Amino acid sequence: MGARNRASTRELGELLRKYRQAADMTLRDLAERIGFNLTTLHRMETGYRGTTSENDVVHYMSACGASRKDILRAVDACRETTDYRGYWLSSHDEVVGETLRTVIFHETRASKSVCYAPELIPGLLQTEAYARTQFSRVEMPEQDRSTLVETRLARQHILFRRNPAKFTFFIHERALRMGVGDYRIMTEQLTAMRLLADQPNVRIRIVPIAARDRGVFGGPFRLLAFAKYQTLTHLDAPFGGWFLEDPKYVGSYLSLNRRLVDVALDVAESRALLAELADRYDRTEGHWVDP
Repeated sequence: MGARNRASTRELGELLRKYRQAADMTLRDLAERIGFNLTTLHRMETGYRGTTSENDVVHYMSACGASRKDILRAVDACRETTDYRGYWLSSHDEVVGETLRTVIFHETRASKSVCYAPELIPGLLQTEAYARTQFSRVEMPEQDRSTLVETRLARQHILFRRNPAKFTFFIHERALRMGVGDYRIMTEQLTAMRLLADQPNVRIRIVPIAARDRGVFGGPFRLLAFAKYQTLTHLDAPFGGWFLEDPKYVGSYLSLNRRLVDVALDVAESRALLAELADRYDRTEGHWVDP
């Protein structure tokens, strides 16, 4: 990739394109207005241009009638593309923060997604009740909490769209046994996962507790593979999210993925365990027992 961050240049390009379209301008219209050729503008919008300067971004955004605030946001995004370290960090500074917007951007373009979840059900599989209970542990206005729940549920449409990506979820068994909310919430959650596992593009594989230390893989991570671009790794954290794209970083998580494949139950065994635990939760009759 050289001296810049290919993943963030794609995100910058998408941002620029949205402002041009909002201004109801074609690439040719914009090229005539700011004196750039069509090839340069196309490469800016698709993330293939060698470098996009801050001045270019200011000219582009100004021609589209963007506000000063939006122009500064685009300039900040441009700076990220020239600070190549093999990783970049986005913070949770808003209700739907920069990290989540970036994750959504890349997951909607991925051809394959692999997720490892050691303690909680992955967001793309969560029921509304499970998600709301999880967010209830965080102090925030109720409206913000509802916004986060709605955003999480809206993301799940990616599992069912036309020509969907392939999704593999490796979930540790302790995440299924860790009660979030009451037994009704867990019964509904595991039943929903059992049904989702029937989707042809969704594979759910459980890492069994019986694997003991062989089933220890560290914190949660996601691998996002693309048809035309290199694979990304995303690591979530309470203060923000890390995106890794340097091959030496991503390679470590590809190795973890291979170990997960070896340790996890197969798809059929995982479905059976989901059904068994859902049944056990359903029979708790209002009080927690060790499933």
